[in-house]
Amino acid sequence: MAILFMAELHGATAHRVAAPWDKLVHASVYGFLSGLLWCGMVTHQKFWRLLVLMAILGMAHEWLQFYLPGRSTSIGDWLADVGGSLTVMLFLALAKRNDANAEGR
Repeated sequence: MAILFMAELHGATAHRVAAPWDKLVHASVYGFLSGLLWCGMVTHQKFWRLLVLMAILGMAHEWLQFYLPGRSTSIGDWLADVGGSLTVMLFLALAKRNDANAEGR
């Protein structure tokens, strides 16, 4: 996440992907980050904690873009961030649940 924020500050991510494909990039990046954090977290109820964390980071990312020349904020981008995180975390939660059910049989 720090690398993404630093890239934004240096203008390395400005206008690389045209709309509406930029939403796919947002969802993919935040989904990937969520997956990495999911694998690294060992706390109880990590699904909700991680979803809130990614939503806050997505808001911070959009807030940062407000202050950068040539960039704009978008609720659609934030929703894509949260949607990508949610999709990956649901997939991982279901995979974990299926593994637990398979071990119990």
